Amino acid sequence: MGKNEGQIKGILAYVTTDKSRYLGGDPLALLVKDKEELVKISDTIAETFLADIVELSSGDYLIIKK
Repeated sequence: MGKNEGQIKGILAYVTTDKSRYLGGDPLALLVKDKEELVKISDTIAETFLADIVELSSGDYLIIKK
């Protein structure tokens, strides 16, 4: 295994349905209307950038590149 194996290279996006947790800025933060849209957008971004999705305890998604 390489030295950097498993380390996060960057956060690509933060996706939420809760306006109070939407801060904007860098990395990309997306406010979506419902859970269905959250899953669809997150899956598309992760697939496009060959990234991983982490579901936070709040139900929000963090899309990370390893």
